[in-house]
Formats: sequence, C-alpha cells, structure tokens
Amino acid sequence: AIADGGIRPNALGPGVHWVTPWLENVQLYSISKRTYTMSSTVNEGQVQSNDSISARTADGQEVKIDASLTYMIDPTQVVKVHIDWQNRFENDLVRPQARGAIRESVAQFKVAEVYSVKREELAVLIAEKLQTAFKRNGLVLDSFVMRDISFSPEYAQSIELKQIAEQDSQRAALVVQQKKQEAEQARAVAEGQRDASIIAAE
Repeated sequence: AIADGGIRPNALGPGVHWVTPWLENVQLYSISKRTYTMSSTVNEGQVQSNDSISARTADGQEVKIDASLTYMIDPTQVVKVHIDWQNRFENDLVRPQARGAIRESVAQFKVAEVYSVKREELAVLIAEKLQTAFKRNGLVLDSFVMRDISFSPEYAQSIELKQIAEQDSQRAALVVQQKKQEAEQARAVAEGQRDASIIAAE
C-alpha cells in the first residue's frame, strides 16, 4: 500500500486487507508466472515485429536466436520491485537483461559449437546469467528456452555443403565395402570350385 508518508515496508499478501481511504492506495502486482518471448515470427512474441536477438560468436559469425523465458516477481521482494521499477520491469529489466545475457554468452562460443555440441551449455550459461540479474532485482527466473538458432545464409550454405560432402563420403565408403564383400564372395566361390576340381581329379 502507498501512503502519503511513503510505502509500507512489507507488501500486503493475497486476501482482504484494511487500508485508510484517501490516505493510502493499493498498487497490485501479480506474483504468478509470466512468459516473455522474443521471436523472429511476427506476432509471436511481446514485440509484434521480428524480435530475434542478433549476436556474434567468438569467431565473428552472426547468429539470430529466438528465445522464451518464464519468470515471476519474488513475493518477498514486491516492495523492492515497486520502488525500483514500478510497472516497467518487463520492458526495462526483463527484456534488456535477456538480450544482453544472450549476446554475452554467445560471444564465448564458436559458431560450430553453437550449431551443435555446445548448444545446451550455451542455454545453461544464459539461464545462470539471468538468474543472477533477476535475483538482484526482485525477480525469479523459472525457465529459459532457446527456441531457434539461425545463421547467416553463407554459413547455412557451408553447413549444407559439408553435410552433402559427408553423405557422398559415406556413400562412397558403402560402395567400397560392398565391392569388398562381392570380392570376398567371388573368392570363396572360386576356392570352392577349385577344391571341387581337385577332389574330382583325385
């Protein structure tokens, strides 16, 4: 409750409470979970246009990340959130902290790592950064999800060409293996015919 003399030190919890009319007013804050989404798909996130996060990897490649996070106001920190942020905490805290954590974290990995082996490690690092920043400001991070990672057209093409080359190599290896098996079978047949000829000659 907000009084003429300032703000009560403790938030009023759910339920019925007495406030002094004309001297106090109540500012409501939901402590339920909220989801904030940043997406390249129009109308999918809080910002209605392309809102994916553009970041540079350690080796200078640009990646674009779509992400969602679920968070809530810490019920014990409602007064702090009100004093520091009022109702601006989503636009002025959640959004910039999320985008900053993603950019800082992506910069610690090479593009090939982001693409494959360290994707989960990247998501964990981002979540840890957000947990720390949110806790400092009276929020609690419930979950962080990297929904999509896209690459520059040049890098995407190089990945496709590499996969085609790997498939061609695997196909060639199968052909070689098949030829070896055919040669083994032909040798076994020839040995069988030779043994049969020797036995017949004897």
